[in-house]
Amino acid sequence: MTVIVLAESLEAGNVVELSTRYGSCAIRLAQVERRLNGIKFTGRDTRDSVMYSFGMKYGQSATRLDC
Repeated sequence: MTVIVLAESLEAGNVVELSTRYGSCAIRLAQVERRLNGIKFTGRDTRDSVMYSFGMKYGQSATRLDC
């Protein structure tokens, strides 16, 4: 089941959908850093264990995957 949430409601341990230029993947968040201009997320792909780091602005919508 997918749920659309605001970026600031995401926490470490959540699984989110990330769109890349090669397609989309599910990322389990390992670290969430709240910064002045936005939020930095770090996590691993649930399928390939590839590490990803990306940022989002406050108020931006994100797709959380409830497993």
